[in-house]
Amino acid sequence: MDSTAISRRQLLALGAGAVAASAGARFVAWPQDAVSAGATAPPGTPFPLVALDGKAPLGQVYDQPPNYETPTSRLIGRRNPPYTDTEDYYVRYREADVYRVDPDRFRLRVGGEAATEQIDLSMADLRDLPTRRVGTVGACAGLGRGLVRPLVPGMPWTKGDVSCGEWTGVPLEEVLRLAGARPDASVVAFRGGRTIAAAKRDYWRHWDLESMNRQGPLLAYELNGEPLPVWNGFPLRVVVPGTYAPGWVKQVVEIDIRRTPHPRDWRGNAPGTPLLKPMSLIVEPTDGSTVQAGATVALRGVAWDHGTGLRRVDVSVDDGRSWIPARMERSVGRYAWRVFEAKVPAGDAGTLRVLSRAESRDGTRQPLDIPEEVMADGVRKNTAARTFAAVLEVRG
Repeated sequence: MDSTAISRRQLLALGAGAVAASAGARFVAWPQDAVSAGATAPPGTPFPLVALDGKAPLGQVYDQPPNYETPTSRLIGRRNPPYTDTEDYYVRYREADVYRVDPDRFRLRVGGEAATEQIDLSMADLRDLPTRRVGTVGACAGLGRGLVRPLVPGMPWTKGDVSCGEWTGVPLEEVLRLAGARPDASVVAFRGGRTIAAAKRDYWRHWDLESMNRQGPLLAYELNGEPLPVWNGFPLRVVVPGTYAPGWVKQVVEIDIRRTPHPRDWRGNAPGTPLLKPMSLIVEPTDGSTVQAGATVALRGVAWDHGTGLRRVDVSVDDGRSWIPARMERSVGRYAWRVFEAKVPAGDAGTLRVLSRAESRDGTRQPLDIPEEVMADGVRKNTAARTFAAVLEVRG
C-alpha cells in the first residue's frame, strides 16, 4: 500500500477530530503515516483510528460523546504487561463534553442520611489517607455488541471496550469511616461532576454497600502509577474490582451514604454489584491477519473473571466441537487478566475461525456467543456465528 494513501473513512476520522477540537474536546488526529501503517498491519479494531489528547490512536466508535475502543493488539501493554498502557486504555462517556476539574479546587462531598458527618475532602486530604493499589479488568457490559448481526441497539463496541489497569487510590471504607457511616447504611451512591451540557441532570449511580465492599472498592487517582487521564476519570474515579465498569463513576464529586436506593440513579434499577463473568479474547494474531496454509499458528490472548480465579482456557478451530488447552501465564492479581498462549493448525486455504473459552475455578464457563446482557432492551438475536472468534485468512 502507498504510504501516502488514505481511505475516505480515515479522512472522515481525521475530520471528526477537527470538528471535535473546535467544540472544545481537543481531539488530535493520528498522523497520516501511522494511519497507513495501521491499514497494512490490522490493529484489531474495525473503526477509524483517532487519538484524543494524551491518548494513543484508538478505534473511534463514536466521537461525541467520546467512545473509543482499544485495538486488540494493544490490550497487553508494552511497559508493564499484562496491564494495558494508560494511553491505550479505552474511553467511555455518555456526555458530549467531558467535565474538566481543577485539582486544586476539587472537593469531594461525603455524607447522607446514613452518615453521622458531612465532610468535604480535597485531593490533598485524599492523598493523606491510606492507599491501596489493585490491578483489575475494566469492561463495558456491551463488549461485543457491535459484532452481532443484525445489529442491536446500543454502542456498537467490538472487542475493545475492555482494558486492564493497575489503580491506586483510597479504599472507600476509609472515606465512609471518616463520614461516620452508620451500621444500618446499605446503599452508597456516587455523583459525577456536572458537564458543560448544563441542561443535563446530575449523574448518580448507586451500589449495594455490603456486596460492593467485598470487592475492595477504591476512589482512584492514579492509573498505572500515573495521574488519571481526563478521559478515564481525572482527578478521582470509583473503581470496584471484579465488576462491570459502567458503574465506576468518573470525576466523582459526591458520595451519598444511604439506607434506601437513590431516587435519581441513572438507570433507575435496584442497587447491586454486577460481577464480571468469565471471558477471554484472542489478541494475536489480530482479526484479518494472513497465515500460511499448513502452518502452526501461535495465539496469544487474555482471560479474566470477577476474582474467583481461572481454572483453564481452551481454544477451538472447529466451532467448539473439540478444544485445545492453552498455557496460562502467572497471575499478577485476582482481579487482573491472565495472558494465555496456544498453538493451532492453520489447515487449508480459506478462513480460520478460532474460539477461546475461559473457565473459572467454580466451574463457570464463558459463553461461546454474545452474552444475553449485551442485548439492549432484552432483544434476542441470532448469535450462532460465534462472534468473539478470531478470524484469520489462510493462504496457500
